[in-house]
Amino acid sequence: MPANASFDKGAAVEEWTDTWIFRPIGLRIARACYRTTMTADHVTIMALVVGLVGGHLCFYNNVPLNALGVALLVVSDIFDSADGQLARMRGTSTRIGKTLDGIADAARFGNLSFHLMARLIVGGAAWWFVIPLGVAAGLAHAKQAGGVDYIRQLYLYLAEGTGEFALAEDMGAIATRSAFQARVVRFYRNYLTSNGTMVPRSLELVRRLRATNQVGSVREAWAGSQRTVVRQCAWIGQNIRWALIGVTVISGHPIAYFWITLVPMSMVLGVILLVHERHAAELLDQGSPRLAEAA
Repeated sequence: MPANASFDKGAAVEEWTDTWIFRPIGLRIARACYRTTMTADHVTIMALVVGLVGGHLCFYNNVPLNALGVALLVVSDIFDSADGQLARMRGTSTRIGKTLDGIADAARFGNLSFHLMARLIVGGAAWWFVIPLGVAAGLAHAKQAGGVDYIRQLYLYLAEGTGEFALAEDMGAIATRSAFQARVVRFYRNYLTSNGTMVPRSLELVRRLRATNQVGSVREAWAGSQRTVVRQCAWIGQNIRWALIGVTVISGHPIAYFWITLVPMSMVLGVILLVHERHAAELLDQGSPRLAEAA
């Protein structure tokens, strides 16, 4: 392993907090784990456990406990960064491992939402209002996280020729050794299908490029048109949520977290997808004759 290796995802899709905080600390953890028998999945489980404890501490209407809870959520995200770097160090990064990482992320945020809803109800808020709001915000967060993840994967795949991008139909080629792995693959296939509904023109372009063996032909065009779009994903990415959670939960207004997630962040996602798909449609319309033949 090179001493100065960073094993990051790529500068274009990294947020500044990743570059200066999460990745460097996560890299130290990954290097320490590299010298042991710990696997990336073990680190994923550590991230999940720490995140679940952090979410639980956000239940209490207590500033020190809330601050500790938010701090633990940030620590869990550092472990979440370390597991991917460790997998890339060892060359063991797989779609199944990526899926387990995604499930852990969903569990952390689902646990946090549950505890915030419980906190509001115990504090006197009407359950018939809090539960639908919390569930709607949770679904909105899932769409936002999925949209950001897919847009970034598409960028790495089309603009840089790297990453772990997959279409839903690609999952049929993955061999599974257990019923658990089979369920994980099904979960990831459904995840990809759901994300694909947000970027249909982009996926149409990918399928045409694959059919004509021209994936590399749009590298420069995709980078030029989508780089700014990818960078705007930071506004609804995971890192900004830690600041949002910290401000709303520690200040004693956890319901604001639900409203901000549900309304303004969903609007930002809508604008990002609109611009992203418009650029994909432009590439489809001005494609080469071979692309047109594959339509």
